[in-house]
This record gives sequence, structure tokens and C-alpha cells, in this order.
Amino acid sequence: MFTSDNSFTAPGIMALPRHVLDGMQELLHKEPEKLVKTVQSCLDFLTEHGMVTTMKLPPLAVGVHPSNRDGCGVNPSDVHELIDNISGVGWVDSKVNGIAVEVEDSHRNFNQQICLAAAGALGTVDSMALKAVTLCGSHTNYALRLIVQEVAHEGGALTQDGKLSLSLVQKHDQAFYKAATTGITFKVLNKEVARQWPDLLPMIQQYGNASLQKQEHELQMLCRLHALYVAEHAKGGAVSFAEIKRKALQSRPPCAAAVPALYSFVLKASGGSTGELLKETERFVRQRCSSARSLGADLWEVLAHEPKGFASSGSLALFRHAMVKLAYSSKKMGKAECKKMFSHDIKRDVVTADALMNELRSLARHHADPSTPQVFIAQGLTDQMLASFAIKVRLPDEKLYESFDEICHDFVLVLRHMTGQPVPSRWEAGLKEEEKAKVKERDSQASLRELKEDGTFKDPAKVLAEMGFPVGSHIRRKSDKTEAVITEVVEDNVKVSIDGGFFKVLQDLAQYATSQSWNYEASLTAAKITLELEDLSKKYKQDQWHALELQLKPGKVLQVVQPIQKHKLILAPTTSKVMFKWEGVPAAGVKVETDWEDACSFFLLADSKLPGDDEPEDPKDCSFCPYFSVEKTSKEDESNMEVFWAHGRDSTLRFPLLRNARKLETGERLMIWQEKVSQAVEPLAAASPAKRPAPEGGRAKKRSK
Repeated sequence: MFTSDNSFTAPGIMALPRHVLDGMQELLHKEPEKLVKTVQSCLDFLTEHGMVTTMKLPPLAVGVHPSNRDGCGVNPSDVHELIDNISGVGWVDSKVNGIAVEVEDSHRNFNQQICLAAAGALGTVDSMALKAVTLCGSHTNYALRLIVQEVAHEGGALTQDGKLSLSLVQKHDQAFYKAATTGITFKVLNKEVARQWPDLLPMIQQYGNASLQKQEHELQMLCRLHALYVAEHAKGGAVSFAEIKRKALQSRPPCAAAVPALYSFVLKASGGSTGELLKETERFVRQRCSSARSLGADLWEVLAHEPKGFASSGSLALFRHAMVKLAYSSKKMGKAECKKMFSHDIKRDVVTADALMNELRSLARHHADPSTPQVFIAQGLTDQMLASFAIKVRLPDEKLYESFDEICHDFVLVLRHMTGQPVPSRWEAGLKEEEKAKVKERDSQASLRELKEDGTFKDPAKVLAEMGFPVGSHIRRKSDKTEAVITEVVEDNVKVSIDGGFFKVLQDLAQYATSQSWNYEASLTAAKITLELEDLSKKYKQDQWHALELQLKPGKVLQVVQPIQKHKLILAPTTSKVMFKWEGVPAAGVKVETDWEDACSFFLLADSKLPGDDEPEDPKDCSFCPYFSVEKTSKEDESNMEVFWAHGRDSTLRFPLLRNARKLETGERLMIWQEKVSQAVEPLAAASPAKRPAPEGGRAKKRSK
């Protein structure tokens, strides 16, 4: 409502002058498509009217706003990477563009949750000490927080005993040390601005991204698309993808090409209006993967795909999210692997895995708090294992499972150890007897692990025994198969004995020399072939090449532009790619006759690199041999080239060269005859029993007629 002094007020909001309201409304709606210009104009206007204050704040007094990164907060991996980057290039105050908002009570719990979810990687936060929460400069401020708190950090010049050291920062970079101890300068918005114009806050954080700060991640874009859809849907009427796309791309994110596929994924697998599944996946990936990792538009199209016949199986939302986690966690999980989830051969396993993920979530909610970092990570890893088992793709360092029952029962064991409760497992009955014995032994040995003050185990021998390696166990090193026996565990050291282990010793090593091996001899022959090709190319010079041209588009065609007399055009298969094979034949290649006969075959492969469309390349960077561009034809009368065999200085090596069998006229395409190999067609078996012969009379007569 408006007051008598021409200002606006609402419950819980201080009075704002009418001219400020009118000015902001005009700026926000003047050029909404120009995000950076609009936000900068709003900040300048608010600063002019005293609604933005510039102040230096110590790192521990600054948290993260829930709107930051579309609700994703900060990425622990990115923060630690940023510390190493600043350590390498140096700290410069003017490079930090910090924008924050006065803290409110609702922000304090959000900051506690992101630190708790990071399991120590983001240090700790005293929510009551927060004075402001960031919209821009969040990762930079958190980097300073970690230095002040001296949290665990891997490697780097600023680390001592596995932790960041403030004293080392001081020695390494005085400016970096000063920023960590005194803070950085922020433009702090009055909390009433945030209450009056809540849509301005996500615009500011997008403004920071568009101003070449931290690039926006694909999962951040997923969360943004979901939020925009929910907001548009709440207005009533049809939701326009074009409008959502326009708003989502205002910050010019690098994943713009993937937006249609991301939007489709949001509609099918976000988990509804709350977006719980999106938040869960984003949190899991944020803790375990750098935001520099990107899946790309093609992979997102596969993840959002819904082939015919799968609609009856439900949305498979949990399975899709498990595949997203797998794709971010392992580069081995590419487009081809993700496509397997829609294969009809494994459809049943995919549906089973999706149902098990849902069942395990219900079990976790009943016996534990799924939001705690340990349970959350265990649940995410179990999703990954169920998905990889379903599509039959084994990831590196993953335990080899033989059934869904084993994976699910392992998750139950983890829950038992975390909660201390006898969590029931319906999958135990499906385990094999040997696996049951191992599980029972592990279960009986499991106990609370006591820690020293420095965080190390009080009884390492007991921990090893719980893991299946008690004293007296026989072990084998994976790299060289060396066998040993665990004899003693002293503090953090495990002593082993290799007495009685298996050893294999080689003597008279000269007989195994590389120079006498078959592969080495074949390599020498391949080298001789290359030298012979050099001689042949000099012998049959490119005198007639000026009479040829190569059409690249729309199809690659080698054709004649000047008449060439018979046998004047001779082409040798010059290439840098010489292959030898002990068995089989490559898909494409020209065979060379050698004295190896059938023991080893040698082939010449095309080595072609031509200038691109944009600009001419240095000829030295290109490679082309017309021999490999001569077309094949199954019609003898179309052929104008023929094969003849030649050799250079080494008569044991013979090469199939090409020459024109007749005079070539302008406009002709170079073609060589190749016999068409017809594949034998297997006769089809009858799909149904043979029909009985028709009776004499009407129908038989019509058929014969």
C-alpha cells in the first residue's frame, strides 16, 4: 500500500520511496533481454539512492545466498581448484567482483547444509556470525574461508601436513594473505531490496556468470529451467518453451546447445514441482566432480530420450539420474553406453534397477536420515552400481557384483554400520552360500571405529580385519602378482612376509631380445616398404597431376581436367600408414606382396588430410595421394584405370600401381573395376505350416486361370 508521503510499504517491508519503485520498474522492463546492461543499471540506481553499500567483510562473516548458482551453492572441487589457481598466478583485489545481500534468518540454515553436505571439504560455518550472503564472488570468498580455517587440501605450495597453512600463504603471496585475514570488498544490497524485487537476485548471479566469472554448469542450467517452468506454470495457461529458453540463456551459458535436451530431461525426470531428484543429483555431482566436466548436448539427448515401448515402464526417473551421475563420474560412460539403457534386451534389468533404487530410498528414510553426507553418498554410489550392472558396463575400480541382490544387501550392511540398527534385508536370501558366509563374517566383525585426536585409527589391525585382511591373510599385489602374508600391524604400517611366495626368474635374457622378435622383424619390413614407396613416387613423378582435380563437395570425386594419353598417368599408393597383421584383413587397405607369404600380411592405408573450408592450410600440414581416391566400379566398361605390379630396389616387395588403360578425356572420373562379391542369402524358413492343396473345382480353376 502507498503511504501519505508517496512511499510504498507491505507487511515486513520497510517503506521505499515511490520514485525508487518507479525507477526500478522502468529499468527492469526497459530492455529485459539485455541482462548485463539491465543489472548494472539497477545496481547503479540502487547505489545512488543508498540501497547498496560498499564494505569490506572478513571471509567468515560472508556466506552464500540460496539463489547463488540457481540454488546449487558452491562446488567444493572448484573452490579447492581455485585456491591452486590463485596460488599459481597471484591474488589481485581488483579482479574480484563481490556482490552480496544482507543476511536473513532463512539463509543461515542453507549455509549450514552446504557445509554439512561437503563433509568437511568446505570447512565449517558459524551461521550466527554471517553478516551477508553472496550472489557473485562466492567461490572466491569460500577459498579465503578455507585458508583461514586451514582445512584439508591435496598438494600445492600452500599445504602443510595435508592442510592449508595460513603462514605459508603469507610467505607465498602477501596480497592473498591480506585478503584471507581482512576480507574483500562487496557491494551489499539492503535486505529490503531483496524482499521487494526477489527476481533481481537470480538476475544478479546470472550477471556475474555472464561477466566471465565462473561458467555455468549443465546441472545449474537444469535447476534454472526447472525453476522457470514452475514459475511460468504458476501463472496459469500454457507454458512456452521459447519464453523459458529466452530467460535461461540471458547469461550466455556455454551449454546453450544442450538446453532443448535439458528441458526435456526436466519435464521427464525432475521429480515434480519440488525438483527433489534434480537437487539430489546436483548435490552428488557437486561433491564428486569439478564443474569443468560437461556431458554435451548429444549425451543429454540420449538421457532425455523416451523410445517407443518404454512409456509403459514409467519415467525411469531414478535410473536416468543414476546414469547422469555415472556420466559425470566416469569418462568411460559415453553416448554409446548410455544408449544401452533403452535396449530391449536389457529393458527388464533397467526397470528392475529403477524399482530397487526407489525401494532402497524408502528403506533409508525409514532407518536413517538420507540427507546426512554418509547415507547420501552411499545411496548415490549404490544407484551408480545398480545402473552399471543393469546396462552391463563395469566401471574401473568397481566391485564385481553377480546380482542385484548383492548390491542391495551391501547397501543394507552400510546402513546397519552407520545407524547401529538391525536394518532388515530381503535380498540376503538371494545370495550364494559363499557370499552369505563372507557377509556374515564381515557383519560379525563390524564395530565402532575408535579414532585418535589426529583422526587416525586407534586400532588399525582391527580395521584391517573388518575389511577382510586379518593378520595371517595371504595377499597378492595386483601389478606383478607378488604373493605375501600379513605378519603384523604396527601403528599405520602393515608388515608382510614374502617367504614361500611364488617367484619366476628369467635367465639367458639375450634370447628374448627385441631385435630377434617377429614383431620387430615385421616392423623392419614395414620400414622397407615406406622406403620403397619413396623410390616409386620419385620414379613415377607427379607429371600428370596437373591434369586432375579433386571435387570435395557435395561428394568426393577425382576427375580429369585435361586429356591424358594412355599409360601416361601412373599412380603409386604413397602413404605414411603401413600396417602389418598376423591374422585377418583390415576393413580398407592395399595389400603389398612380400616374402612373408601367409605368415604376416602388410597393408597400405590412406593418409589423407585436406584443407578445411574456412581458410587454406599450409601444404606441409596436408597430405593427399590420388591413388586412394580412384572410384571402384563393378561394371568393366566404366573402368578407365588398370592395375600393374612394380617393385623398387628390393625385389621381394611388389606394389599394385594404377595407370590409365586408355586415353582419358576432359570431365572423366577415374574409375577402377572391382569384382562385385555377392553374399550368399540364407533361405528363409516357413513362418507357418504349409497350406493344404485346394480342392478340385472353383478356386483351383481361378488360380490356374
